[in-house]
Order: sequence, then C-alpha cells, then structure tokens
Amino acid sequence: MHKIMKRNNVCLKSGIEVEIMFLALLQIKNYKLFVVNMMLLGMGIAITVPYFVLFATKELGMSTNEFGILLALAAVSQFTVNSIVARFSDTYNINRKFLIISALLMGAISFSIYFYIHHIWLFIIVYAIFQGLFAPAMPQLYASARESINVSSSKDNAKFANTVLRSMFSFGFLFGPLIGAYLIQFLGYAGLFGGTVSILLFTLILQIFFCKDLNLAPTEHVSGTTNIEKTAPNMFKDKTLFVPFIAFMLLHIGQWMYTMNMPLFVTDYLKEQEGYVGTLASLCAGLEVPFMVILGVLASKLETRTLLIIGAISGGTFYFSIGFFENIYMMMVGQIFLALFLAILLGLGISYFQDILPDFPGYASTLFANAMVIGQLLGNLLGGAMSHWVGLENVFYVSASSIFLGMILIFFTKEQKYTKENVSVK
Repeated sequence: MHKIMKRNNVCLKSGIEVEIMFLALLQIKNYKLFVVNMMLLGMGIAITVPYFVLFATKELGMSTNEFGILLALAAVSQFTVNSIVARFSDTYNINRKFLIISALLMGAISFSIYFYIHHIWLFIIVYAIFQGLFAPAMPQLYASARESINVSSSKDNAKFANTVLRSMFSFGFLFGPLIGAYLIQFLGYAGLFGGTVSILLFTLILQIFFCKDLNLAPTEHVSGTTNIEKTAPNMFKDKTLFVPFIAFMLLHIGQWMYTMNMPLFVTDYLKEQEGYVGTLASLCAGLEVPFMVILGVLASKLETRTLLIIGAISGGTFYFSIGFFENIYMMMVGQIFLALFLAILLGLGISYFQDILPDFPGYASTLFANAMVIGQLLGNLLGGAMSHWVGLENVFYVSASSIFLGMILIFFTKEQKYTKENVSVK
C-alpha cells in the first residue's frame, strides 16, 4: 500500500510539474500563436500530401518517373532556399515575421497551381519553385519561437517548448488526412487543394495580425557577449556540424524508406487489407503527441544526445522486427517503438542543433530541416531501389541499418557550442 501511495504521489508530482511548465510556456510572447500556427501548418500540409501522388498520376497523368522528378526538384529547391535564407536570417537582423508571412504565401501559391496549371512539366517546375520558397516557414517559426523563449523567464524549458510545438504539428497531421478524405470525397481535388490553401492563408492572417515583434536589440544574443556580425559556421568546413547533419540525414533515410515501402509490404506482401495502412499511420501519429510532451519534460533531465540514441535504438529495433516477424499485428504493436523514435527525432532534433548554435536559431533550425529534406529524397530513392534489389521482405533491414549507422555517428559527436563570439575568433 505504501509503495502504491508513493507511486501515485510521484505521478501526481510529475503531472503538476508538466502543467506548470506548460502554463509557463503560454506566458511567452507569441508562443500561443506559434502553437496554433504549427498545428494549422501540419493540418494544412496533411490534407493534401497523402493524396498528392494520386492526383499527380491519375488526374494530371504523370508517370511514376515524372512524379519522382517532381519530388527530387522540390527537395533540391527546398534545400537551396532554406540554406540561403538561414545564412542571412540570423546575422542581418531580418524580420522573421516577414520571412514567415512570405513563406506561407508562397506555400498557398504552390498548392493553388492545381487551379490554373495543367501541363505536366510546367506544373513540376512551378510546384518545385514555390515549394522551395515555402520551405523556410517551419524552420523560421521554430527560430522565432526560440528567440521568444530565450528572452523569457522560461529559457531553461527551451527543449520542452520545442517538443510541444512539434507535437502540435503532429496533432495537425493526425486530423489532416481525415479532413482531406472528406474534402476529396465530396468536393474532389478542388476541395482538397482549396482546403490546404485556405488553411495556409488563415495561418498567414494570424501571423500578420497577432505576431508581436520582440524588438531585440541588434547586439542581443544568447551567449550574452558582445555581438560581432559574423555568419554562422560553414557546415562543410566543420565536422562538429557536418557529422550530426549526416547522422540526422541517415535517421531520416531509414524512416522514409519505411514510409515508402510500408503500404506495399502490407498489401502486396502480407496480403492484408488497405485499411491497415491507415490504421498503422494513425496509430503512430496518435502516440507521437503524448510521447513528445513526456520527452519535453525528460529533456530537461537527460542529455539530448542520450535521448537520440535511445530513439534510434527504438526505431531501428522496430524496422528490424518487421522483416523478422512479417506479421501485421506485430507491426501494430511496434508502432509504440516507432512513435517513440519519431517523437525523439522530430521533437528534439531541432533542439539538438539549436543547442550547438545558440546564437544562430534560424541556421540551426534549417540544418535540421535540410537533413530531413535530403533524407526524405534519398530515402524515397533508396526505398524504391532496395525494394527491387533485396525484396519487400528485406528492405526494412536496410532501414534499420541506416538508423543504427546514424546512431553511431551521434554517439561519437562532440558536444560543442558555437556563438557569434567564438565563430569570429576562428
């Protein structure tokens, strides 16, 4: 009885602690807006993305190769624009509010081309360009949130704040596909793309009217030393940044190889109904949200690198188990491990880079975003190739190998912080 009461007291104390931390976050300037906008951003994208391949191949008439080119060009465009914006956003005192508003407008345009462009190659080119211009929206939202956190009394809860924001994006992804299914059923693709455009424009309006400027002094930054106008360190010239970037890229490659091949494995190899594909995706998304909140609390007590290694072990074990068990019910149980991996990767990944680059929140957030973009591109390409080379029943072993290799790189990564002062000294 005494042990039960003690356990209940611990749980009650932890619950109160989470509630206090969350209420403290809501006092941060603009944070409530960031929470709402992150959820809307996830929902808006999730409405269209699951059905985009169906529109491209069945409605627009693209071949699978042409659709692959579309994804590749969009990824290159996103990486390029993200990199350019990140290099300037932290060091030239550019208003992040303007960057976010501009990116959201470009996103609305990219999804609206359905209404006026019907030529395949013109669609591919225009979509890739505007998706690239849309790409800075999320990393700049994170960077803006980090700046708000840094000048608040909740600075020590930055990791928890980031995981809450990312959980809101996942929360939007939980409902987005359901809304998309409703729109496409009753209004067709016009309703599908119109729904995404409407949500992005609504997010833009909220950003215009409710986002308050922080009025940061040009010399103010995290490290507290005199600001020297220097650009962020070059990732390709410093292995302390390059190795984590490659590690995160490998983690995303493993994840996107799974995402691409899972539906085919379930329906073609296991011969199960298509409904199981949606069940697996929804189950994982639903588990991610509470995991991210819990991890936000643990992040203040455990090293981020330690949590990343735990997440990689969890994700790699799940991918390995798919080929080992070849059973749909074991895959459903395995969503617990997958959700834990994704919660750590997506919830704490940005914090990991922001901790390395405390004075460059835009560049740090973009490093993570670009690792995800390239990982998605290479994961899709490798996923398609490996499914032919080793077979659907073995492709998830390759996913697990990519995850474990990324974990090894993270394990040997040094802890180092770059500030504007020590970058200038180099």
